[in-house]
Amino acid sequence: MKINFKIGNKKLDVKGFLILNYLITFLILYILVQLSYKSSTFILEKFIFKDEQIRVTSMVSYYNKDFDKIKLGFLSEMDAWEEVLDENKNVIYVKGEKKDDIIHYTEKQLFELASSSKYSPENPYIGEIFSVKGKNEEDYIFLCKIDRRNIEHSFMYKPNFSSKSNSLLSLKAYGTLYLIQALLLIISIYIYSIISSRFITTPLKTFVNSIKNFKKLDYGTRANIKGLKELQEVQSEFNEMVIELETIKEQNKKMDKSKKRLLVDISHDLKTPITSIQGFSKLLLEENITPEERDRFLKIIYNKSAYSAILIEDLFALSKLEDSEYKLSLVELDFNEWLRRLIVEYYEEFQNKHFDLSLNISEYSIIFSFDKKLMKRAISNIFNNALSHNENYASLNIQSYLKDNHVILEIGSNGEIIDTSIGETIFEPFVKSENSNSSGSGLGLAITKKIIEKHGGTINLTSTKFENILFVISIPIRI
Repeated sequence: MKINFKIGNKKLDVKGFLILNYLITFLILYILVQLSYKSSTFILEKFIFKDEQIRVTSMVSYYNKDFDKIKLGFLSEMDAWEEVLDENKNVIYVKGEKKDDIIHYTEKQLFELASSSKYSPENPYIGEIFSVKGKNEEDYIFLCKIDRRNIEHSFMYKPNFSSKSNSLLSLKAYGTLYLIQALLLIISIYIYSIISSRFITTPLKTFVNSIKNFKKLDYGTRANIKGLKELQEVQSEFNEMVIELETIKEQNKKMDKSKKRLLVDISHDLKTPITSIQGFSKLLLEENITPEERDRFLKIIYNKSAYSAILIEDLFALSKLEDSEYKLSLVELDFNEWLRRLIVEYYEEFQNKHFDLSLNISEYSIIFSFDKKLMKRAISNIFNNALSHNENYASLNIQSYLKDNHVILEIGSNGEIIDTSIGETIFEPFVKSENSNSSGSGLGLAITKKIIEKHGGTINLTSTKFENILFVISIPIRI
């Protein structure tokens, strides 16, 4: 069974569904009452009362001793009117619009008015006649008159439960009505509940099947619910969760792969200096060596141990930054002023390599909160990278500015272009250029990236027409 859950171009939500459900239920109940009334009336007339109809309608309640307070009620909708006659049968008061010109009634006219004759031009109106009292207990006649074509005049049977015969007839009459109503109600509710439940049960079954597939670690599963607006929102959230978990799964695979590679790289990078330290230490202890050789061996041992210390320190720093619970020591500072002071610290080293230094730092203050110790390490790693990978007389351009509520820092040089093979992985641990002469740990740029990301920013390596190597850092300023 295909169900359309849209009204126009708007998806049906639970509120709309319930309103629609209530309206349909009301319509069903209305039709049910009409059907039960018609069917029970048919059965009563044909099989119980044998087509003998007895009905009555009383309108005396509309009369009031104060004629001005006499009510017309629904009779006004039927073009009916009311009259009050005195003891001589003369019309003394009219309520509503009088359709005839009778101002005095005869006994015959009153008899014909109350009779159940069919409509005729001579006898067009039918009415009820009541004997009533006036304010001073004087006798009056109260008439209600209406076109015979508008009503069916009869008596309504009212059972007397104190009578055995009346009780039996009442049981037949009302029992038939209530039995038919109950049967129609049960059948209607059953059929409609099956139809309306599909709005919820069918989408839920689909959703449950998707959950079962997901429990089997099938990350490719997607819920496809064609139902109410809220259920489709659940579908959307579920699918987004599965996609996110699938992404996390892939990231975990990459992380596991990265950790394995990291362990291999650590073992390799530590094995080399440790082997050198062990070898030259053994030579110092066991061989007859000259003072010059001794000094050279000690220098090698010192350099290798210093490299190992730097590597271990960088590994420790990287592991701390990868910890999600690691908190930054944020301090609100003027970033541009802080950057100028950091460049001053490196100025002598830049001069020693005869760098053509170009600074374009905004004169306006860029004040926001950042961890100055970690930020110094991040930017210093890039400066050290420039010093290690550029020849003398290279150009080094540094500029910072504010853009779209982000502080942008660009550090570029015209040194050798980084190998395309490592261009996309340059910020991963232990990635080094093949033509690199650096004795660094290979963790500097990885640490820089982690620090920038801890501040909610990004770092990218690109190139321009004038700069072969350009690091672009963007950090949001949180207000």
